[in-house]
Amino acid sequence: MMTMSRARILFFNLALLPAICASPFLSALAQSPTFQLGTEKTHVIPPALQAGETFNAANLPQQNINGWYRIPHWFAGLTERTKVYSDMGGSIKDIRRRERGRQVDAKGHVWEARREPIRYDIEEKNMIVHTVLTEELPLKVARDQVVMRYFALMICENIKTHRIIKSFQTQQIHVFTPNPDGSINASIEQAIYFNAAGVFQNTLPVRASYVEQKLADFEPTDRDDKFDYKGSFVRFLQATGQASLIPPDVSSSSSLPQASATP
Repeated sequence: MMTMSRARILFFNLALLPAICASPFLSALAQSPTFQLGTEKTHVIPPALQAGETFNAANLPQQNINGWYRIPHWFAGLTERTKVYSDMGGSIKDIRRRERGRQVDAKGHVWEARREPIRYDIEEKNMIVHTVLTEELPLKVARDQVVMRYFALMICENIKTHRIIKSFQTQQIHVFTPNPDGSINASIEQAIYFNAAGVFQNTLPVRASYVEQKLADFEPTDRDDKFDYKGSFVRFLQATGQASLIPPDVSSSSSLPQASATP
């Protein structure tokens, strides 16, 4: 039987909750006032990432840039959250850092690359919880609010045996708003869960929230050890009919990349 303390940790968002790896979900509904997630069947988790298999990071999907989207300046930069709070009261330690924003266009707007999947690992007493954020889509980007839909694959790995204890999937809607001190308020408006076969299981029973503290201001990144962000951004602007937004330092270069059908 699930206790109240177990029920309260169900709001543990994309960092995942170890209790879910060993316990059934609650079945209460939490409604979002603006956006709703569908409960139709989703993707089937590959067999190599399902319960009973030995975890191997090589079996995870490879990261790519799947597009770009504009974000407000307050949403850009390096942030950190340390706790997640439940509307039922109480909080759980949950440390996660996130850097947003990669390029600036000719008008000074900040753009974020959809670097999917993004992976977070959280180590517990006898397991590692791998959160693989396979899709992030902006549902609303305004001056004072950003609404994101996240889709994540969750894998619970036994530390000693490296066997996968359980794997499942979740879709969530997070609403972000700025604070005067530069921090960001985040509210988890809705979260639904699917089993390894992609069949709907349950919905988050309560809303949750967290605060992201700003650790560093936004700085454009042209390239790192994985991606050529500047080149990808220019190709995206060309392919989507927004060539007028290409930064002047790129537009005036004789090495301007040609348009590509794949941003």
